[in-house]
Amino acid sequence: MGDLRGGKVKVLILSDAHVPDREKEIPKKILEHLWENKPYDLVLYAGDLTGEEVLSLLDSLGKEVHVVRGNMDYLPLPDMKIVELDGKRVLLLHGHQVRPRGNLKALSEIAKEYNASIIVHGHLHKPLVAKEMGVLHLNPGSVTGAWGGSSLGGDPTFMELYLPNWELRLYTLRRGGMEIKKMIV
Repeated sequence: MGDLRGGKVKVLILSDAHVPDREKEIPKKILEHLWENKPYDLVLYAGDLTGEEVLSLLDSLGKEVHVVRGNMDYLPLPDMKIVELDGKRVLLLHGHQVRPRGNLKALSEIAKEYNASIIVHGHLHKPLVAKEMGVLHLNPGSVTGAWGGSSLGGDPTFMELYLPNWELRLYTLRRGGMEIKKMIV
């Protein structure tokens, strides 16, 4: 699997589009941003794309693309992947493997089983940046704002991670436009 080290690296993190089962498409403002900022060095997608058109889009956005299966996906995708990023192991999975939904302790235990210090997961449909048991959790929310088991839907969200300084940008599409929250993780 990929090992992106050294130099400037741009990572796109997305999840839970649910296109076409719950949403018709990814919002145009988000697509415009993605097209303007491609190619990404790495694209991580944490499940529930539900349609091949989203998979085709992801393949066009990045040099290296990793996608895992969500509980609503029926495409032949892996349940989880390990990616090396700047010398750190990142576990990519959807998050439906644990109960209750969003159980950070249980997700951290899975990450530790794979010796991963970072876990990228979806399933919540709301963004989350947290540390639990020494594991960094990155959940980009839903790129379409689709409803899910723990959410009635909301604002579309996604993340970009910039290395080597580990600057995380959380993008939220609201009526007034795109809001960006920046943090060092």
